[in-house]
Amino acid sequence: MKINLKQLVLTASLGATLAVAGLAVTGCHTEGRSAGTYIDDRMVASRVKGALNNNDVYKYPNVDATAFNGTVQLNGFVASQDQKAQAAQIASRVEGVRQLVNNITVQPTPMSPTGRTNASDRIYQNGSNPNAPVAPQPQQAPVVTPK
Repeated sequence: MKINLKQLVLTASLGATLAVAGLAVTGCHTEGRSAGTYIDDRMVASRVKGALNNNDVYKYPNVDATAFNGTVQLNGFVASQDQKAQAAQIASRVEGVRQLVNNITVQPTPMSPTGRTNASDRIYQNGSNPNAPVAPQPQQAPVVTPK
């Protein structure tokens, strides 16, 4: 089978034309923004996440940042009001942030059975509590083997 170079070039250019026309008609997924603004927003959100993760005092693994036209929204969970305020302060200093919406939720501190907040009653992320009393384990009856 002989491949005609002219036919191959024509087919390739027709395919490329259709692909470009399809992108122009449908547009990229930029949600009403220009492609440049969309890319800028992605970069700003990435820089905010980086700044939150590079903080010396707190790390923010449960906080996410999104950006739309320079407005950055923080979502997620922290342990204290101080962490929430610190996250907002860090994010607002990042270049490209025009406005900040802080939707971070402060997780409630668990209450002890006496109704007071007690640090030893906290449940850790893996579900364990190193300070909780250990329940006695039932003892197994000794195994007797007949002779």
